[in-house]
Amino acid sequence: MAASKFHCGKQTIATHSHFDATCAKIRAFYFDLDNTLIPTRTGDSKAIRKLADVLESQYQFSKDDAAQSTQNFLKAFRRCPDNSQTSLDSWRTHLWRESLPARHKHLAEQIYPQWLKLRYRYLAVPADYVQLLLRMRQAGYALALITNGPSKAQWEKVAKLHVRGYFDCILVSSDLPWEKPHPEIFNAACYFLKVKAEECAMIGDKLETDIMGGHLAQLGLTFWTPLSNSSSASQSLDDVEYKPHVKLASLLEMYKYFPRLNAVAPPDTPSTSRRRGSHMSPSGQSFSSGSSSSSSCEPGSGHGYHHHLYQQQLQQRPRPYRRGTSMPAMDCSNSEAENSCDSFL
Repeated sequence: MAASKFHCGKQTIATHSHFDATCAKIRAFYFDLDNTLIPTRTGDSKAIRKLADVLESQYQFSKDDAAQSTQNFLKAFRRCPDNSQTSLDSWRTHLWRESLPARHKHLAEQIYPQWLKLRYRYLAVPADYVQLLLRMRQAGYALALITNGPSKAQWEKVAKLHVRGYFDCILVSSDLPWEKPHPEIFNAACYFLKVKAEECAMIGDKLETDIMGGHLAQLGLTFWTPLSNSSSASQSLDDVEYKPHVKLASLLEMYKYFPRLNAVAPPDTPSTSRRRGSHMSPSGQSFSSGSSSSSSCEPGSGHGYHHHLYQQQLQQRPRPYRRGTSMPAMDCSNSEAENSCDSFL
């Protein structure tokens, strides 16, 4: 039952009491990335509209050509954000070249870096969300980032948005045999953080991946953060099989459910020395705490893991949803991270 739908009378008290008790047992929070922690859909839309202005003012595009070019690019980018046989820069430059009018195709190499800079300006983690993460760390909660999407594209976001320091564990589905909603990707986070599933809460914007996956993995709580301007935000949950325990209007409502977060004073900046876990890299190695280089993993303060030992366990388990180590050149099936199903403006 969703925590926001309590009944009256004695059942109200009992339900509140049970929910509060469950909240008190939570030791770890699992965050989705796109459209949960960062505003991917709205940020990409803002970046592309701003770039249209740049094309007009700096490159003398007509208004129609600027609008058409940027819309063509965003459609193509969301349809296929990554290409396994080339670099991100080469692939995106190619997409820009294909999106521009014939007389402007030679400008693709100049336009791409301007779009990239604008994109990450608008994808930045909101300051109040950063404070929430810091307070969670200060309050003693372990934090994991679990995101579906192509490996190179998602790890670029992690690097450019500087979010690695806030998390004890970062899992990208394309680096693993599973993607959300498969319970094993959540189980992997539990393994890395040394917590039980019922001690964890999943926070995400998609019912079919984040919320369903949290239930399948038997996590203690699921928090749903639907996009405010999407049809799912106002949909009835009556016919949804896997309902969120709580529907959030904002991540900041977490303060209401976890009073410990209000009792701590977070540092001004994330402390890399306090990072307790490690982060799986695209190569299957790990980034150890306090280091930006890829290396063998050492456990840290009770929350680390030995990646090679876990890999041995993976080989002994069934592997549904397996992606394989390489995708066909034009495999565009991994679209969640770039929200290809969403309207682009």
